[in-house]
Amino acid sequence: MKSTRLPAHLEQARQEIEQIAREYGLDFFPIIYEVLDYRTLYETAAFGGFPTRYPHWRFGMEYDQLLKGHVWAGSTIYEMVINNNPAYAYLLEGNEDVTQKMVMAHVTGHVDFFKNNMWFAHTNRKMLDTMANHAARIQRIIDRIGYDPVEEFIDTCLSLENLIDYHAPYIRRPEAVTPRPIVNEEEPPVVEGLPVEREYMRDYINPPEFLEAQRRKLEEERARQRRFPENPQRDVLLFLMNFAPLESWQHTVLEIIRDEAYYFAPQGMTKILNEGWACLHGDSLIVTDHGLVPMREVVNHRQRLQVSDGERQQTVYDWNRFADYPTVTMRTRAGFTLTGSHNHRIMLADGTWRRLDELQIGDRVRIAGGTELWATEPALLRCRRPLPRVLVTAGAPAATTSSPHRRGYRRAAAVVVDEKLAAAIGRRCVTHADQQALDAIRRSPRPQVVAFLRAFCQGAGQSVASGLTLTCADADLATTVQLLLTNLGVLAHRTDTTVRIDNGDDLERAYTTLATPTGWTDEVVALEHGTADVYDISVTATHRYAAQGFINHNSYWHSTIMTQRVASAAEIVSFADLHSGVVATGGGRLNPYKLGLELLRDIEDRWNKGKFGKEYEECDDIALKRSWDKQLGLGRQKIFEVRRLYNDVTFIDEFLTPEFVMEQKLFTFRYNRDTDLYEIASREFKEIKEKLLFRLTNFGQPVIFVEDGNYGNRGELYLRHRHEGVDLKMDYARETMRNLYKIWTRPVHLETVIEDKRRLLSFDGRDFSERRLD
Repeated sequence: MKSTRLPAHLEQARQEIEQIAREYGLDFFPIIYEVLDYRTLYETAAFGGFPTRYPHWRFGMEYDQLLKGHVWAGSTIYEMVINNNPAYAYLLEGNEDVTQKMVMAHVTGHVDFFKNNMWFAHTNRKMLDTMANHAARIQRIIDRIGYDPVEEFIDTCLSLENLIDYHAPYIRRPEAVTPRPIVNEEEPPVVEGLPVEREYMRDYINPPEFLEAQRRKLEEERARQRRFPENPQRDVLLFLMNFAPLESWQHTVLEIIRDEAYYFAPQGMTKILNEGWACLHGDSLIVTDHGLVPMREVVNHRQRLQVSDGERQQTVYDWNRFADYPTVTMRTRAGFTLTGSHNHRIMLADGTWRRLDELQIGDRVRIAGGTELWATEPALLRCRRPLPRVLVTAGAPAATTSSPHRRGYRRAAAVVVDEKLAAAIGRRCVTHADQQALDAIRRSPRPQVVAFLRAFCQGAGQSVASGLTLTCADADLATTVQLLLTNLGVLAHRTDTTVRIDNGDDLERAYTTLATPTGWTDEVVALEHGTADVYDISVTATHRYAAQGFINHNSYWHSTIMTQRVASAAEIVSFADLHSGVVATGGGRLNPYKLGLELLRDIEDRWNKGKFGKEYEECDDIALKRSWDKQLGLGRQKIFEVRRLYNDVTFIDEFLTPEFVMEQKLFTFRYNRDTDLYEIASREFKEIKEKLLFRLTNFGQPVIFVEDGNYGNRGELYLRHRHEGVDLKMDYARETMRNLYKIWTRPVHLETVIEDKRRLLSFDGRDFSERRLD
């Protein structure tokens, strides 16, 4: 049998693409790829992506349509992926490598969406097994009942599969229950009126109009009691399963059709959004050409700094922030600590990468020692409060005020931190860790850092054997000293406020000799989970950076992954041609790939620039709104939020803007019978948005409720169509009622609106009738 496994070069590409996708922050189930010839691929596509389905002619019909489209019209299935754990995806044999890579990049986005979007949270993650089980169950029924009656009943059920409540998994609705038989002819109500003591007063106390009113009230109450269900039911199939006179095998078949309808429903609810689709704590110190800088500052100010990747310098080119994110805090035996998002990745001792939430006690991680990346300009010591006189006199003032403040102090707006002042700060930190001065040291060039460490180690150091133990005023000072020593190529062990250097000679050598990157490793000894705002940067080339002593990996989707990371120079043109075909929009059609992709890009741009909120919405200056840029850098965070919470309806309703409609040149159109042409009907934002939402709500299909399962007290089924401006297609409505009758076995009625008038359509098993309700 021919192997469907990925060839070696595509397996390597898969590993690379999934690694890159995880670096971007995508979190997906394991993905199993199969390479199929076009006939097998289209057969699988006809089965909805599953290798095994129950026997039915519609799958053959769909296969025939797909195959003819491929052979005669040149249509191609670029990607097919199953919402399962593990996910299954299929590649078409014979495609160019760039096509296969694009498909794999696209699939990672789909599977991330399946795993994290709330509308998929209730779906069966073992549907591959469930589909095979469904096929076996129906085959056993066919063996027992016969193919023809089962096929006919499946036909009936499939024609009704959209009569479900697409929101039922996410909300709780009143169930249809009844304590009494559905069909129950009762005696007409008897009204006795108010009790009277004297017979001659009866007509006076209970006049005829009063008795008639009481009789009407009793009739209404009994009609309400006879009504079943008491509350309208949106899930028509569930109502039929529970109350229609079905045989056991019919109930099983209907249950299978309904289960599969609910499994596929979220894919229809998120087609636009799904087609369109790792960080550190803000206090984490990054090794940059501006010194040790907090991650929060780099992201908030969108600083395009040089950072160390542990071996050489790279450039920061993107910034993101994620609020209230699950975090993991890691501590090593040497006292290095790091807090990052649960999916943040750090380098292990063997050079591979691992997420923080996958780390275990005892794992060994790489330590970024000897990077020797320092600030290039002396730092300024900026003070909100008076500086100690010893620091003022030691430094070279950049701008000062000479007025005395209090004894021993002078105000200084900014003082240049030279080596003399750095040494003075080091001596002072022996007894008092001044945070402003310490921050200036972290941002200083190497000579100033060395001067600080010399002075501090002389004052706070205590010789122990061949090493040195430093007692620090607080944990923040101890962390700073440890990280500065690490950058110099000196491995120091920290325990709360104590720093230990095992070899004092290493320290003296580091003062005068530039280090080279080390191969240090350390053991993980503690892991704690929490929640915090986290920050991320993207780095050129190696996509890694040194922070908190560790080597960290930076963190839409198929175009971003392909153009920025995967496609070679030779493949870029082929990818661009292929991608343009995927997102192209033909006349009179809405391409969900194009709309989803462009709207997600628009959201990222708006949230990066701050183009949202009251201030932006109330701005009347068009030129100002076009150039609006608050440099918030929240775009990536917003996209992940959208991925988690929205479906197509809420996505379009929330984020479609007049500016986007104008930029994408969207419009509504209509058919002109006089000219026999389609023409633009409107470019108005409100009308375009309403048309989009109408098409997406309930997939553009009519919303039907069960109003009464005992209509007329005769066990007849009464349905109501929620009219939303569009009349039912009468041929579809009649066929639906005919198939409902086959299951309910008694007359079926449907209330709707036709040409602005309420109508009741009825089918008694032989004839259709219609009457006005107004």
